[in-house]
This record gives sequence, structure tokens and C-alpha cells, in this order.
Amino acid sequence: MRTLLFQLIIKVTSLLSLKTAHKWAQVLSKIIWRWSEKQRRISSTNIEMCFPNLSSDEQLELAQTSLTETIKSMFELGIIWKKHSDNIQPLIRNIHGLDDFKTALAKNQGVLLAAPHFGNWEVLNFWLSKHPGFAFLYKPPSEPKIEQLLLRYRGSSGAQQITADAKGVRQIFKVLKNKHILAILPDQQPKNGQGLFAPFMGQPAYTMTLFSKIAAKTRVPVVFAVAERIPDGQGFDLHFRTAPMAIYNDTQCSVETINQMIASLIAINPSQYQWTYKRFSIQADNSKPYSKDQPKN
Repeated sequence: MRTLLFQLIIKVTSLLSLKTAHKWAQVLSKIIWRWSEKQRRISSTNIEMCFPNLSSDEQLELAQTSLTETIKSMFELGIIWKKHSDNIQPLIRNIHGLDDFKTALAKNQGVLLAAPHFGNWEVLNFWLSKHPGFAFLYKPPSEPKIEQLLLRYRGSSGAQQITADAKGVRQIFKVLKNKHILAILPDQQPKNGQGLFAPFMGQPAYTMTLFSKIAAKTRVPVVFAVAERIPDGQGFDLHFRTAPMAIYNDTQCSVETINQMIASLIAINPSQYQWTYKRFSIQADNSKPYSKDQPKN
């Protein structure tokens, strides 16, 4: 059923304009906010933890807006994967920090690119895919049929898709050895034993060490990038930022640097970060911030 629904979403949204897709996303997000206690709880908890200086009304507004932005990403799938599979450029309005990206490429060492859960990753994927040999790491979904659809649509851009497992790690180093671009979503919460706690938006967050270890071992240029959604269906702005040298330091310092960089990108437009993701579900004291029974501050 989930596979059929996913296929339907792609088919229907491929018939829409970006502006119309966003209008439908706004309608659906209001319904989900009203009827999904779980989505309200997760996004509201994240906003309360990361933006304690906002008033209750401001936190509520940001949580609601962030859910709308997340739903927009879903409604954009058909447009990106089918309408613009051959040419994503018409959707790109501005590119900020392009010199950072070009400088990294010019070193001819390969590029390790961090792409947080912000805006629309699929746009960034298709834009980066114009560079030969581009590859990205992904976590397979629980349903194999959905994974096959993701591989097909995302692969239409020409990107190499690498699974986040032992076999994938070997492929990662091969991509960088061949001086290509490798993208990783650095804010994907790792399994126990595969991360370290580091501050993220003022909160302890269990953060993957894989990205830091790759950076330290390869010493290739590291760039952070996101695709920001522009209002009124006008398209997307790309943002590139060179990572500070601290990214190559000891692992603890490196993961702290990663979270600082992600926070700086979130500041571009806080509502476009994926606050519906349980970023803080693993805690050192075994607390459960997303639990229904968790007392509010």
C-alpha cells in the first residue's frame, strides 16, 4: 500500500506546477497538523528545545510552518524527478557561495560534501549530478519496493547511490580516490556505537562520526550545501559554504564543527529544516524527549 501511495504521489505531483504543488502542500499540512498528534509532538519538541528564546506563539508558528515546508518537499518529488530529470537548471534561481564550491573542485582532490536535512535534497542531488562521478550515501528504507523506486528516480540524474554499510564505506573511499564528489547527510542520527554526543542548537545530539573520519583520513576539501526553497513556487537557491579546518581535527572537535555548520545553514531559513525528524531520540541519560509522557519545560 505504501509503495502504491508513493507511486501515486510521484505521478500526480509531476502534473503540477511548483506553485500549485506548494498550495496543495499547505492544505495537507494543515490537515496533518490537526489530526497527527505525533507530528505535532515531534516538531514542537524540536522547536522548543532548539529555540528556547522564542515565545510559545512563535514556537508554535515555526513548528506549523516547518511541517508545511516538509510536506512541500514531498509534493515537489514528481516535478523534480520527472519534469526536470534531464535539466534541473530552470528551477535554480541563485547560487550563493559558488566560489567556495569551485575552489574545492579546483584542488582536484575530490570533494566531501555535507548536505543536511534542509530545503530539498533532491534538487541539490540533480544539480550536483552534472559533475561526472558524483555519488551520495543513503540509508535504505524499510520497504525494498520503495527503495527500488528511489534508486530509479534518483539514479535518473546519473548519480551513484551508495548504501550506508560496510560495503558502502569501501565505495566511498573509491569515489574520493577517483577525485569525484561524495555527498553525505551528516545529521542522520547514527546507531548506538557509531556516533558521539555534540552540541546542536544548544542541545546534546548523538552525531555520526563517519563523516569526520572520512574527512580526517582523506583530507579532501569539505563543503556544506543546501537547496533553499524560494516563496511562491519561484524555485530554489543553492548555498555552498567551505568547512573550517577544525573539520579535520580529532573526532569530537570535528562532529562539533559539523553541528555548528548545520546550525549556521538552518539560520538561512529555520522553517526549512526537517524538524519532524527525531534528532534527539538518543540521549546519554536515556531520557525520551519525544515521549507523550515527557513533561514540558
